[in-house]
Amino acid sequence: MSNLKLFQSAARPVVDEAGVCSSDIPYHRRLQHAETVIQRFFVGKCKLSPAGLSHEALVRSINPGPDFASLLREEEAWCADGFGPELAPPSVQVEQAFRDYGLTELGAVVLARLIEWDNAFIHKGWRTPGGALTEKGIQAYGAGQWRPFRVASNGEASDTVTPSGVLLLPDVFELEYYSTGDIAHPLAILHHELKAHVLPLKAAEGLVPGREMELICVRLESEMLEELGLPQRRLNWGRDDGVLDHTLDERTERYYHGLVRYDENGTLVQVDPDSGRVLGPAKPKG
Repeated sequence: MSNLKLFQSAARPVVDEAGVCSSDIPYHRRLQHAETVIQRFFVGKCKLSPAGLSHEALVRSINPGPDFASLLREEEAWCADGFGPELAPPSVQVEQAFRDYGLTELGAVVLARLIEWDNAFIHKGWRTPGGALTEKGIQAYGAGQWRPFRVASNGEASDTVTPSGVLLLPDVFELEYYSTGDIAHPLAILHHELKAHVLPLKAAEGLVPGREMELICVRLESEMLEELGLPQRRLNWGRDDGVLDHTLDERTERYYHGLVRYDENGTLVQVDPDSGRVLGPAKPKG
């Protein structure tokens, strides 16, 4: 019996905004849901031929719009000899993280919603039960009617969701946000990406970045960390136009100049990002 199963049995049930309750999802179904997600959406696990996966990557490289069909034909002709974009399979660690995530109260609800969401698209004929995009689904994506979900590797880079709906995850998860010292847990990262960036958007456009979205992601990570019995995340160290610029503090919902941390007394202080030396009290922006 896994530690997550033992913990899950004592955790409080979760009810999401659509009324899905985690207490209605037994352990065996949670396992099934995780495997369904892996087999449908993971590059390297879904039932796509290499040629089919390459074509999907090509489709995803084009932004939806009125000229989508003509651009796709041009790209298909350009890449006819095999030189096109690729999607790499996620790591074994990512695969295990999805299984563990599905056993949590929060994760059980999210994966159930994700499968329900995708079943509706299968019913529309946009995706096959094996996970492949159909021609009808490609046209619907090009028209901005959905973002077909997929999970792929981002190598050594950080986690992100592309405008086309691909969840790119690092092969090895970091365990700490080294800039601020907050815990970075794989299940918390999955939770914020799936809940904030995958499930809410059925149209093919990305979210507008900003303070509100940053706070949502920090709070989503915190609720998963709380379920796991870990300290909540409080800070998000950001960049502005490529320049180290500010930190968002969840408690005050404000941006602060430069890199900010809590000291041993629970006071917000600004620190030098290179040396870690305390520069003084944190200074709010604006």
